[in-house]
Amino acid sequence: MSVLITMRVKVNDFEGTKKAIAKYGPIMKRYGCLEYKIYQRENNPKEVLWLLEFENHESFEKSGAEFEDDFIEMVQPIGYWDDAIWNLSIEG
Repeated sequence: MSVLITMRVKVNDFEGTKKAIAKYGPIMKRYGCLEYKIYQRENNPKEVLWLLEFENHESFEKSGAEFEDDFIEMVQPIGYWDDAIWNLSIEG
């Protein structure tokens, strides 16, 4: 059953987010990422929300293990990541 990962973070510059997804989006797909969307907060484009749907929690963990440090360096977060993993409970 799929999981949804939400990651919210403030960044120095959104260009780093663009570079990170350009480089690692295809790799995440190979590891079981079904879809990803990245939002910028209205009136504060340095606040970024990532929505990642993976086949399961394990596939998300495997994808991050390969490139996590470089990914974080590219995104250039300011402060901490507010992240959560959500289990699909009801589907219509």
